[in-house]
Amino acid sequence: MALRCSQFAKHALGVELWPKQEKVLNNLFEKKINHAIWAMGRRSGKTFMAAVAATYMCFVQADFFQRKVRKGEKWYIITVANDLGQAKIALENIRQLVVNSPFEQEVIRETAFEIEISNGCVFQAIPASARASRGKAVVAIIQDELAFSIEGDANRGAEAMYNALSPSIAQFGHHGKIIELSSPWLTDGLFYQHFKQAESEEFPGMQALQIPTWDINVNLPWGCDFLENARKKDEESFWVEFGAQFAKSQSALLAPEIVEASVNKDRNVMLPMKEYMGTYILALDPARGGVGRDDYTACIVHYEGERLIVDKFHAFEPDFEIAGKKEVNIAKVEDWIKEHHRVYEFQSIVLDQFNSSATIQSLSKDFPVCELAWSVSTKMKAFSKMKELFNGGLIEMYNHKKAVFQLKNLSVIYRQSGQWSVTGGKETGIDDYAFALAGAILEASKDNDVDWLNSLIR
Repeated sequence: MALRCSQFAKHALGVELWPKQEKVLNNLFEKKINHAIWAMGRRSGKTFMAAVAATYMCFVQADFFQRKVRKGEKWYIITVANDLGQAKIALENIRQLVVNSPFEQEVIRETAFEIEISNGCVFQAIPASARASRGKAVVAIIQDELAFSIEGDANRGAEAMYNALSPSIAQFGHHGKIIELSSPWLTDGLFYQHFKQAESEEFPGMQALQIPTWDINVNLPWGCDFLENARKKDEESFWVEFGAQFAKSQSALLAPEIVEASVNKDRNVMLPMKEYMGTYILALDPARGGVGRDDYTACIVHYEGERLIVDKFHAFEPDFEIAGKKEVNIAKVEDWIKEHHRVYEFQSIVLDQFNSSATIQSLSKDFPVCELAWSVSTKMKAFSKMKELFNGGLIEMYNHKKAVFQLKNLSVIYRQSGQWSVTGGKETGIDDYAFALAGAILEASKDNDVDWLNSLIR
């Protein structure tokens, strides 16, 4: 009887698999699956599992592959990802399994991108390039984080990669493997397409698995503190990241009822309090101009323990025209900042690096000016923290109708790359108060901000 993959992992590689990992890996080989699509939650060990499968193929199934290639011809197990760095992470998982086992003596050549074994097997890491491994005898392809792959590029798109490499697998029958693994993402792209094909059971040899973190990782059972905290911070992201559910391409950033619950209807603008002098944050969002333009807005916040208090919103009125467009007098904005700094003693004054350059130059010598460059990453960080505060009931606002309306209508548009952007949504294209608040939150939270999700990815 052939050695099972789980037995090989335990007795040859010296690693203990979780029960669900054992079942998945044994089924991969015993049910003659040649195209596996694994949609698994974060911290499920999916890249590690693929490394175990690759090592099993190299050492247990070597005789079969050697008979299928020309004498002396190398045969390849390839790890592919969106960039070379990610592909090397998958290769490093394989390397660690090999060097920490008796098989280390079988390594005859090693570079940053390849590990060659004495039996002719070569583990190779490549970036997502359709040209990278044409013409080679490829027995297995491991495509890591495929749900976030680049789409539409003739050479680098996920479909181009699949079309270029998958024919190499065919000559090895059910022994050849394509393993596509990823945390789920959008309901489009090659990963989702293949997942639905496999799920339909109309394609022999394909397997679709959708496993939440708590069903596979024995250290993160349902209801544990880590998962419960993640769920409370962002329910929607929780079910994507850990529940292995595919995401919609667009959704609301904040549930309207959560925004409404943050409003203290018993107060208005808060006057500065002596005990919080020096901790207040002022952030400004300059107007962009045009029909239906945003206001030039300001937002003042401070923390009281873990709770963020929104003290004041303000909009600057346009008071002169240039080429038929009403404009805000920047000198008056600067006077307003100076006046409010005298009474609030701001810890930081956050100004847009690109749209407030004149004000930054004017005030930076005498005031605690902090330049903010809005980019995809800073927006994601700012609005992630905003969502965390609202969902956790840790933000208090007063009933500023425009600000509340904009916050309720913020939409998130997700992109295939895993990045996302925030807009004013269908109800309103204006998000000035929301961005002023986001800038204030980003600055106010920077000292205690923890990347609670990505810091724990296995």
